[in-house]
Amino acid sequence: MVNINGREWAKLTYQDVQSVISEQDLEESFYFEFKDDRVSSKKIAEEVSAFSNTFGGYIFLGIADNKQIEGCTSWNEQRIHTTIHDSISPTPSFDVKKFTIDSKTVYVIKIDEGAEPPYITNNGKIYERLSSGSFPIKDSSKLSQIYSKKERLIEKMERTISIPPIDESASNIYGYIDSGFYLVASDIQVAIDTFCQADLKAIAAEAAEMTPSFNLSNIGNSIVYIPGGISVQKGHLPAHTNNFLEIMADGSARMRILLINNDRNDPSVNMAIPNSLLRSYKEIYTKIMGDLFPQRIAYAKKYESLTVRQQFQPVCFFDDCILEDHPDLREDNEKRIDALRAHREVFGITNVVTDDRIPKTGLNTIDKRQMELWGLEYTAESVIDELFFSRFTAMGVVPIPEEQA
Repeated sequence: MVNINGREWAKLTYQDVQSVISEQDLEESFYFEFKDDRVSSKKIAEEVSAFSNTFGGYIFLGIADNKQIEGCTSWNEQRIHTTIHDSISPTPSFDVKKFTIDSKTVYVIKIDEGAEPPYITNNGKIYERLSSGSFPIKDSSKLSQIYSKKERLIEKMERTISIPPIDESASNIYGYIDSGFYLVASDIQVAIDTFCQADLKAIAAEAAEMTPSFNLSNIGNSIVYIPGGISVQKGHLPAHTNNFLEIMADGSARMRILLINNDRNDPSVNMAIPNSLLRSYKEIYTKIMGDLFPQRIAYAKKYESLTVRQQFQPVCFFDDCILEDHPDLREDNEKRIDALRAHREVFGITNVVTDDRIPKTGLNTIDKRQMELWGLEYTAESVIDELFFSRFTAMGVVPIPEEQA
């Protein structure tokens, strides 16, 4: 996509916008659309859909077709965000900048070429950009091309966040939980800047409070966090055989949690440890990329999977090491163990015997609309919670009866 006045988006100034408006020969084009303050939400949604389904572009809001600066009074950033989030599915990647020109407010909306077309308006239409206008797509061959593009992009996302399987594992590894999400930021440069500005020294100091043994490293264009050491009955570990979180420069992430028991006579795996690891992953990620959420992201595509190397019995209680440091948890721990015994008397012992994946194929979408369908607030905390939520870490967790709680 072209830049405005040759300037990258993150450094755009009002002088750049003014320069574009002042160009005598520049009219509405394939990449530029001018809209005055009276434009409807429906029309904005159509233009955004068209740019997203084609090669991206810019909407100058508060400027008439003849490029007269009229300014905005009925439009603001909140209305722009709400209109786009509520009127187009999936949510496109976009960003908004506010400028004051000649004492009048002008908004510039940057719409990126979509990573997950087609982008459909809430009236069920799909738009494309042709010359200097936006039009609904009616040609079936064009729709077919768009869907083929989507399939290729999904394949790219899956390759980015998937983790190679462990070909050879130590005898005390019963399986592992993998999870990953591909994050689409409103402005990729802002995401990269957020990543690059992370204070790893300060984050490492806080990580030391969570676990005495860890590693936090810059590897290529990623930050990799490895919590604690694992006790395996092998000399050298095969690749990917560790607990780790990898955060990529665009905010995407992938993570692995090993399911371990060093007692070969005990087929159980205590899921309190994977739950603790997942919480530490979320805390590290939030410290590095948290400033992006929620307004600086368009959506995320997520998966989680369970790989079973040996059958095991999931349980969930605090081990002796935790109880030594937190004796106040002993009473709660006894309730957990009693609840597990009662559960087993009714349902038998839970045995995990096979792999699973959520979703079975493809990737789930997490965006503002989906969060609202789930009845969740669209806040930084709730979005990050959902990205790091795992149904598989809930294995072995038995609710404590209310009369015992």
